[in-house]
Amino acid sequence: MTHTINSTRTAAVSTETEWLTVDCDTPRGVKLMLISKPSGVAQIGTLLKRDTYWTHWHPLPKWKNKE
Repeated sequence: MTHTINSTRTAAVSTETEWLTVDCDTPRGVKLMLISKPSGVAQIGTLLKRDTYWTHWHPLPKWKNKE
């Protein structure tokens, strides 16, 4: 299984991947999953160069290849 339900039963979370810290190598100007760890707010959006709200990111998942 690639996911589990968190302890508060409010979210499905991955058991295989983790959020990546926003740093100078984080892609800018493209669609990402973004989260602010202190506030617990997550969204799909674009990280801009001047953004300081978002602390972590993750690439979007890809579609499974057709069999």
